[in-house]
Amino acid sequence: MAKFVCVCGTEIRTSGDIPNENEWKLFSDVEFDQYSGQVDVEKLYLAGTIAFRCPVSDHLWIYWDGFDKTPQLYEPIPGGEGGRQAP
Repeated sequence: MAKFVCVCGTEIRTSGDIPNENEWKLFSDVEFDQYSGQVDVEKLYLAGTIAFRCPVSDHLWIYWDGFDKTPQLYEPIPGGEGGRQAP
């Protein structure tokens, strides 16, 4: 099972069970607007940018340049509006 370790120390799996509760698909509003009517779910799934959200710290790991490249890490603001408190 493929996985990586978040900066908080939590292991995040990138393979295994489907759906993966920590995997997200991102679309810009412009990208999403290209779809209308009946949509091929597989095409939509493949078009999304892959991201993983740490279930403990809420760090976001976004693969802007594809899953074969290094992801960009986004750190939550501790106690930020609507967010969880940092561990």
